[in-house]
Amino acid sequence: MTNNQSDKKELKFKLVKAMLTHVPFDGWGWDSLEQGAVDIAFEKKLNSEGRKTIYQNLFKNGPIDFIETFSEMIDDQMEESYHSLVSKPDRIPQKIKTLILIRLHLCQKYKEAVRSSISLTAIPKNSKKSLKILYRTCHRIWKMAGDTSTDFSFYTKRISLAAVYSSTLLFWLNDVSSKQDETSAFLDRRLYDISQISNLKKPFSTLKKIKKNINNNKNTLGIKSFLDIFKKINQVRKSSFS
Repeated sequence: MTNNQSDKKELKFKLVKAMLTHVPFDGWGWDSLEQGAVDIAFEKKLNSEGRKTIYQNLFKNGPIDFIETFSEMIDDQMEESYHSLVSKPDRIPQKIKTLILIRLHLCQKYKEAVRSSISLTAIPKNSKKSLKILYRTCHRIWKMAGDTSTDFSFYTKRISLAAVYSSTLLFWLNDVSSKQDETSAFLDRRLYDISQISNLKKPFSTLKKIKKNINNNKNTLGIKSFLDIFKKINQVRKSSFS
């Protein structure tokens, strides 16, 4: 990443972080971004129209880019928090659980903003970008957990984790238990799918079994078909890190 790219990334993080207090009230729109920018005195010599030109150059796709930036910011914090742990789990399933719980903990103070983001990412025109955001997070979690696969399981692991993470996220949004204990227990149950993928011998038959399990779970998110994700994930993989 060049210095210019790094500076642009940090500026986007700064603006999106500033807007988060306004999102629960005004949504993931330009008004929330402007209010956040005013809060931190961003380019205060410019009027709102002048600042909007800067915003549009930074976030060319509008609100869905705000959510993508937020997700990337949380992913960075997740990685930093995980590396700072004095004692890390040894087994991959426990590493994945730890990473997911860290990410949800980081999102805790932005819970209503996360809730608001779901309706926006569900809009059909945002489906490709939404999948890209989810894929990046799942890929990063697997990579941090030590996954080095390059065969068919590279895809199945990320597909499985996409379903596990998404259903856990929806459960977490409605979890009012102390210290999110119910979310942790829910995640333990969902990680059974990951263990199936890890020892994959008959990938397509196993995918069908997992798909059935996921479709039977009412908390599973708007990823209705496991195999549909598999078809789409290959389309966006090459562009996911551009």
